[in-house]
This record gives sequence, structure tokens and C-alpha cells, in this order.
Amino acid sequence: MASVLLVPDTEYSLAEKAILSEELLSASTFPDVLARPSAVAATVEPAPAKLQKVLVRKRGSEVSVEVQPGDRLSQPFRQSLEAIVTLLTLPPGWNSHSAKPIAPQNAIRAIVLVWDLLRAGFLAPIVVPRVRGGIQLEWHTETGDIEVYIDSPDQVTFFAEDAKTGESTEARLAGHEAALKAWVQRISGK
Repeated sequence: MASVLLVPDTEYSLAEKAILSEELLSASTFPDVLARPSAVAATVEPAPAKLQKVLVRKRGSEVSVEVQPGDRLSQPFRQSLEAIVTLLTLPPGWNSHSAKPIAPQNAIRAIVLVWDLLRAGFLAPIVVPRVRGGIQLEWHTETGDIEVYIDSPDQVTFFAEDAKTGESTEARLAGHEAALKAWVQRISGK
């Protein structure tokens, strides 16, 4: 069972602010979901214009995700959030082989990335699980295609192609965030 909780803006104590003020945690600081499946929790607080809080808790087959936005949530973001949360409920071997469950830290990275990419009117991505616990975000339109591969919070790559000109880009996300935003804007027709 999966649930999403949208948390209203809250005033935090100094201790809570110190905990929440850390940037996105690297993959090495997250617990291994397969080694300790009883509970996983991770928190991220990006810059003020971004999400204020994303918290994923996984206990057995139950998953809860808390999101505290700084602004109103757009419909495309809500759709993406629900799809990402649904992926967190996939059990080991979900592909009838040896697929790993989706890692909570990859879900957090996907939620933050989708928040950053989607503006009013932008298309929601298709959210797809990856067999090694990652998440893939896809946009396919008549204008072009984009695929973003989240294998860990620090290992995010993307491929984008313009259907009319054949122009394409393939890169690591780090250092190319503006290029990815431009591609999403381009295929969304904005």
C-alpha cells in the first residue's frame, strides 16, 4: 500500500531546521533497502524555490511519502508523484526475474527532479521502473523524445532527441540541468 501526504508549510525548530538544511544526500549515505528492509527514511530540503521537504518511509510492503511544497502543486506534478510512489510498492523480482525494488533515494531524486522540470502546462513524464532499483522518466511527443535515467541520486543521465531535425543530446545531468529543462520546454511546446 502506498500513500502520499502533502504537508502544509510548517515552522520548524532550530534543531529541525539544521536537519532539513542539508542538500540532497548522496547514495552512500542512504541505508541499503535490501539489507535492512524493515524501515527506510530519507529527507531532502532543496533551495526555497523548490520542494521544502520530501520524506519516504518504507516498512515492509507499506510505503508513505510526505511532500511539503513551497508552492501549489501542478496537476502534472501530482500525476508524476503518484506514479513514483506506486513504483515504491514493487516487490523484489517484480519483473518475474531478479529485479530489485525501487530504492527510496532514487524516488526522492525523481520527485525533486520532476518538481524542478515541471511548470504549469508542461507535460507529466511517463514513470518507469528500472531493474536495478532506479527510475526512468520519459516524455514522448510528436516534437521529440526525452528519457532520464536515475540509477542513483548521483548517477542521473538523459537522452533527448528532436523528431523533426534529428538533433540529439546525451549527457550526465550534473552540469546540464539547463539543457534538460530546455528540452522539456521544447517538447512541451512552450
